[in-house]
Amino acid sequence: MNLSELIAKGTVVGDGAMGTELQRAGLEIGECGERWVLEHPDRIEAIHTSYLASGSQVIITNSFGANRWVLGRYGLADRVEEVNREAAVVARRAAGGRALVLGDIGPFGGFLRPLGEVDASDLEAEFVRQAAALLEGGADGIVIETMSALEEVVAAVRAARRAGARLVAASLAFDRLPNGNVRTMMGVSPEQAASAVAAEGADIVGANCGTRMSTADFAVVVKAFRSTTRLPVMIQANAGSPELEEGRAVYRLSPGAFAEGMVEVVAAGAALVGGCCGTTPAHIGALAAAVQAFDRNERV
Repeated sequence: MNLSELIAKGTVVGDGAMGTELQRAGLEIGECGERWVLEHPDRIEAIHTSYLASGSQVIITNSFGANRWVLGRYGLADRVEEVNREAAVVARRAAGGRALVLGDIGPFGGFLRPLGEVDASDLEAEFVRQAAALLEGGADGIVIETMSALEEVVAAVRAARRAGARLVAASLAFDRLPNGNVRTMMGVSPEQAASAVAAEGADIVGANCGTRMSTADFAVVVKAFRSTTRLPVMIQANAGSPELEEGRAVYRLSPGAFAEGMVEVVAAGAALVGGCCGTTPAHIGALAAAVQAFDRNERV
């Protein structure tokens, strides 16, 4: 089974949030969620399993911040390979041949030169290290998520290829601006993003997370992507905009409303859809049912 085969059969359903599910499972504010693949692998596996039971055909490893800069804040800089490898092992064990596993690479949490102190070549080397460990652990491919700078997403795509990934998905986080335009935090448009990742050889272009992004906004992003490239499009939307309660972000968009909105995203041309912050197995279950109904009606 590969992603191209799944897409040929219909819209592919991914999984939902990991971070907010970790909090529901007991992760404290400020605690390192990636560490849990070493200390609580059973809880991570249970989250993966709950998404699979809800209809996920693709699951993503718990390795979003598993690079030396982020892990270094928790005294884990020397365990990058171990954390990434185990994240893939846990996801692979949960999948049990029922779903594809994508190894997750998120932003390194800083700025590249000249805005910051990290060179693009050093960042790419670190992403190679992360991707190689994810693939060694059994990931079927690499998904690069929540990027805002072109230089960083390009470095990650190159790194995934250097590590030997046969499937590379590159997803950026866009924000809806007061003037209605959609850009990343670093000012990148959907068209610029699609052109850049396609030129570097990514297999999928996507958008996830973001600020003030409704499903209608994501549908606009899908259309912009599709006007620029022929790559399949992946969208992972939040469960609405967050509200702060006792220091935690709470997302209130219901599973039904989330699924209804995501059908607009599928109608715009997205090939793979899932959830980001605040989405739960219930959201993915509703999404899977809505997508199946949409595909069935479209094929009649």
